[in-house]
Amino acid sequence: MSKYEPFNGTELLDAPPEEVHAFLIDLDQLVAIVPGLVKKEIGEDGICRTTVRPGFSFIKANLKQDFQVVDHTPHERVVIGVEAKGIGNKFGVESTLDLTPHDDGGTRLDWKAEIVHMSGLVAAVGTTIIRAAADQVIKQGFEAMRKAIDEANSGGDAKASSS
Repeated sequence: MSKYEPFNGTELLDAPPEEVHAFLIDLDQLVAIVPGLVKKEIGEDGICRTTVRPGFSFIKANLKQDFQVVDHTPHERVVIGVEAKGIGNKFGVESTLDLTPHDDGGTRLDWKAEIVHMSGLVAAVGTTIIRAAADQVIKQGFEAMRKAIDEANSGGDAKASSS
């Protein structure tokens, strides 16, 4: 397997598991929250092809990322695969997201993301830098996910707040 330790964590969301599950398997909604998204297109094969401009010093060019729902169990689990490639870089990540009811109608989301392969220039970057960059993207992604789900629950009328 990979020399990189898996990333994992727990997020508490103010939406029921069925809504969180629906959001996660709808790749059109899901990739809309990807930090640095430039464009997206869903193919007839169910793969969402994106172009992302990452904000990392060690990756300057756009990345092509393909998102795919690998597996899912309604209201309980979603597995998403991402294949990314850019000039001199290629990597794959598989994320498993387990959903359980929490508190008054919320969801506990336990997640784990594993780098399944990495090659090219990005593979030469130290694990500390990779982890710091991934932590930043993960944090931004979950913040954007919370906002998107909250807006969907309020009929899209939620006001954006800046912090």
